[in-house]
Amino acid sequence: MKFYIITLLLCGCVMGVDIDKNTFSNYREVQMQHLHIEWLLNLNQKIIDGSAEYTFRVTTAELKEVHLDIYQMDIKYAYYPNFGKVLDWHVESDPKQSLIQGDKLIIELGQSFRYGDIFKLRIKYQIGEQARALSFMNIEQTDDKKAPYLFSQCEANNCRSMIPLQDTPSIKFTYSASVLTQDQQINVFMSGLPVENTKFSLMEQYNLNGIANIFQFELKIKIPSYLIAIVAGTVQERKTSDRTSVISEAKNIEIYQKELEHLDKYVKYLEDYIGDYKWGFYKIVILPASFPFGGMENPLLTFANPSIIVGDKSGISVAIHEIAHSWFGNTVTCNNWSNMWINEGFCVFLERKGLLQHYESIDLVYVNSLVGNDEMNALIKEFNSNHDPVIKSYASLHPITENHNADDSFSTIPYERGYQLLLYLEKLVSEDKFQLLLQAWLQQNQYQSVDENDFYNFMIAWIQSNFSMKDFLYIKQQIDSVYIKWIYNTDAPPYKYGFINDASLLATNLAEDWASSRPGEQPQGYEIFDKFQSNQKQLFLSSLLKKNLDPVTMKQLDSTYNLTNNLDAELLFRWYTLSIQTKYATDFTNLKKIRTFVSKIGRMKMINPIYKALDKKTAETWYNENIRFYHPLARQSIENIIKNKGLDVNVELL
Repeated sequence: MKFYIITLLLCGCVMGVDIDKNTFSNYREVQMQHLHIEWLLNLNQKIIDGSAEYTFRVTTAELKEVHLDIYQMDIKYAYYPNFGKVLDWHVESDPKQSLIQGDKLIIELGQSFRYGDIFKLRIKYQIGEQARALSFMNIEQTDDKKAPYLFSQCEANNCRSMIPLQDTPSIKFTYSASVLTQDQQINVFMSGLPVENTKFSLMEQYNLNGIANIFQFELKIKIPSYLIAIVAGTVQERKTSDRTSVISEAKNIEIYQKELEHLDKYVKYLEDYIGDYKWGFYKIVILPASFPFGGMENPLLTFANPSIIVGDKSGISVAIHEIAHSWFGNTVTCNNWSNMWINEGFCVFLERKGLLQHYESIDLVYVNSLVGNDEMNALIKEFNSNHDPVIKSYASLHPITENHNADDSFSTIPYERGYQLLLYLEKLVSEDKFQLLLQAWLQQNQYQSVDENDFYNFMIAWIQSNFSMKDFLYIKQQIDSVYIKWIYNTDAPPYKYGFINDASLLATNLAEDWASSRPGEQPQGYEIFDKFQSNQKQLFLSSLLKKNLDPVTMKQLDSTYNLTNNLDAELLFRWYTLSIQTKYATDFTNLKKIRTFVSKIGRMKMINPIYKALDKKTAETWYNENIRFYHPLARQSIENIIKNKGLDVNVELL
């Protein structure tokens, strides 16, 4: 498609090159092309002996050193694999950054490489429980109670605790892996396709040939480091179609398979809107409940929390969201974590296009949007109330992440604020034209890392090519009046969407009726709650969180809808938070149920609000009871909540 680039004269919106300030690597001078990992798993001892071999391409005039990101890692040695020359290396550490972002591993190459040169080097290392990307689970913490369990979570900058590498979304590379385990019960899956006959040097080093299981994988599509993923345990795979399947421990796999039986249909929903699914297979792993997120979009191996399995398929929005990442996030990727909305805002937009086909009602889709909008506005208010300019920036679409753990900036903001910007643009250019624009954006930038400036320039050029000059100038004027403000300002988005419709009004009006009813009395029409979709019930409870309810009304609500014993975790965490806030959860029975909930669910979206609502002493007690259960990222988040008992800057949204 021909774009007429006279936009330099017309633009006025260019924001400059955005580099990744959360990596210590010299990725602008040398870039990973391929990574081969070899791991020997010892899940009982919670240790991994690792080897990483890199294929690098030089992108500067002269290169004498390679700088890589590491976090709490025991480096053994580095060498050239082709001729065995051992290289000098040292770790450059900033005490203020070591436990926040990690350290810089500097490898001295012993020679100079020139622009365009390709070379390989290998690093031997060891990691353990200090690797914050990894959750090592004891046998008693698993569902099957047969063997230990391991899973990873690398987004945002946590892969550097698992592998020394250029831990930045700016760099994409292919990878292969060979994983060895001596426990015959352990099965391994990674975010790549299983292969055979990959060279495995650790076999000779440890003399384990014939007495261990070897799992080998490769991914020929380039990805950023945060999409490397592994799960190891007594896990098995069940197909739901020729190209989709579910993976989990045996205990609940039939339940999970049934709940996710329409995975292929969800993939087709999104293909109808954005184009063919290019990754081949789609697999979703239902992890143990300690997984800190609702879902994680690792290619070929989506991770999900079991809280999305409700029994009525009401949790499928998470599955559709993670599938949507196959296009936005995994194929076109943000080039740094200040541009996370390039992944998540686009993904929410595509997710809700898929939900429109699922619900066959824009009203029900907008109920999801309204729930997200309310959560976003509450966070914008919280972030803006903080005097720290870094925390305040988290209310924008371009948070400050330099010298901070990028995870701290994660919230519902890039999801919902980004989604609303795209919705505004769609309404400006029309649904049909915006669909074509997104398809062209994806095609031109597939397998690349980009930022908001890239999207702006592409969008302006595309609109210029596809509209009359009069319409183009009008549309561009409208975009330029809001684009930078929408991204960089910390207040509410310039254009406010209410998303109010008949489906949402049923929920919000019922909440209002309960709030205004006499204590102990049911409002007229209370029975309609039982006919609500799950997202309407979520909206109902979210609306009640804004009200001043007394314990008597809370008791009547509970008696009427049996909310304390609900099986939908999306409803439970909202109800439990409300119960604490209104002091309804003062009797032993209710407190025990909430205490049990936070001991069995590690999903930060659901436990963080509860910990925030608790008094400090109770929060500390419950956290100490469950510290071994929680994933390292959840521990970090809850510790921040307890420390501050105020603003929670690590909010998970799915």
